[in-house]
Amino acid sequence: LQDRYNVKMTKRKSLVLALEPSPSAAEVTGTAETEAETTTGITSQTTEEVGTVDPAALLDYTCPANIGIAINDRDGFFEWYDHDTAQHALKANSSEFEDFLDEKYGAWGITPNEHKALNANWIHWYGDHLLHSESRTIYESACGTGLTLFIIIQLLYEQYDITGIEAFGNDYIARDVVTANRYYDWAVGHYPELDLRKGRICRGDSTNLTSFVPTNAFDIVMTGSIDVIDDPLHLGVSDGEEHRRWCTSKSKVKQTSMKEEQKEINRWFALWASQMISLVKPGGIVIIESISKPRCEVGDWGGVSKEWWAQAIREYEWDTQLGIDSASLDIIDFDPPTHYNVLQDRYNVKMTKRK
Repeated sequence: LQDRYNVKMTKRKSLVLALEPSPSAAEVTGTAETEAETTTGITSQTTEEVGTVDPAALLDYTCPANIGIAINDRDGFFEWYDHDTAQHALKANSSEFEDFLDEKYGAWGITPNEHKALNANWIHWYGDHLLHSESRTIYESACGTGLTLFIIIQLLYEQYDITGIEAFGNDYIARDVVTANRYYDWAVGHYPELDLRKGRICRGDSTNLTSFVPTNAFDIVMTGSIDVIDDPLHLGVSDGEEHRRWCTSKSKVKQTSMKEEQKEINRWFALWASQMISLVKPGGIVIIESISKPRCEVGDWGGVSKEWWAQAIREYEWDTQLGIDSASLDIIDFDPPTHYNVLQDRYNVKMTKRK
């Protein structure tokens, strides 16, 4: 031990962290390669230097230059999105946005406007909160082309007369980020009644948002869906029919493997949710939509049970470390009338961060 040593540092009581806007922050235009490629600069200032911190200034962060490879980006997982992504990007290049809300998107085979009719079943989560909020910022994790958040913004206007929403978000797929930025630039002028504002929409990994997005900053942090982590134990049973055989097998080895797989999926969901909780303001809400139940229960892409969320609040210390009010946990089925078979076993979760 003779060459080892110890270190101590003290943090000043008056220290306030403020994000320093980069003078060269690039706007997302053209192709995915022209995405904003500046890193977040952080400067420390005392309360005497800062005075009253403008909340808007704290949200003027910059997108990361590189995000690395996501944990679930393997075995061609994101190829599922290639066709839709390419089609939307092609239309975005020509600013052909008029029909975006009436085009089917993704494996669910429903349009954003059909999705909007489902969102109406829990829009009160958003509306009731924003009616009593001094600001109106919403961050969408894994925003895709931004249409899920946009239909929520429309519903808030139509049902609550709420306008002036400032939309933020991230997505892992570069082309979707470009499309989302272009769509919101277009929507700002095309829907003047919404008084819509576009904040930062960056390419980013939803399991590592706190590396560039300010924490405790947004009124609502939501996601339309948590991306699955396919075959987390590398068992080679991604195929639905083969996976069902493992779930129902009497083999102790396979039963144990399925239990361990579910534990990994639980950890994956906890990682996503923890990042979202970190971004929301004290007093703000976190909303996670279209959550699948465990795969061995319903055969859908791997998810978590409704009961898991209350357990997760305690197990991952979201209550004691991140400020979640355990009594605020609320759950609503995604598609109560079960009009769409692919959505009938999904549900939504809301949690509130204590003030």
